[in-house]
Amino acid sequence: NLYFKKVCEREMDKITFLNELETELDDLPRKDKDKVMNEYEDIFYNQETKGKTDAQILDDLKNPYTIGKEIKAKEAISHAKVTPNFRNIVKAIMASLSLGVISFFLIVIPMIIFLIFLAFVFVISIVLICLPILLIIISILKSTPDSFSNFLYSISYAGIGILAFVAIIKIVQNLYKLVLKYLSWYIKIIKGRIQ
Repeated sequence: NLYFKKVCEREMDKITFLNELETELDDLPRKDKDKVMNEYEDIFYNQETKGKTDAQILDDLKNPYTIGKEIKAKEAISHAKVTPNFRNIVKAIMASLSLGVISFFLIVIPMIIFLIFLAFVFVISIVLICLPILLIIISILKSTPDSFSNFLYSISYAGIGILAFVAIIKIVQNLYKLVLKYLSWYIKIIKGRIQ
């Protein structure tokens, strides 16, 4: 299969490139697909008027498969911004992951680290919020009241816990936007590799 791909790339000309690109973009709406195809036809036309051959033009372009994946990922992110729901964010993430192995390291791993951090802060905030109640329960079970200052300290920690909890709720509410911004950033990074 890899050998076949290399042979096809060597024998590719303008028509083959445009046909393969059009095939890669089949999932896009007709208007978007036509826009992309017109852009690449213009690239060929402009370069041909400068005297370049198909082979020279194709040397400056990535293969249609890679270009199609990048365009579909950008389209999925744009669609997720316009129509925010869980299904669209998953489509945007999956489309971005299809761009290569580096996607795993630049998308999945940071998201996992971020979610683990959120879970850690959530657990700490719940513990801090419950600290005054835990202190009272421990005092009752011991049958000896703890000092009043310990209780006041635990209330101040509960306040910190409440602030952390509110911050997590705000982050989770905006998580959709954060993920889309991160995916857009990622697409811009690899766009330099895909012409």
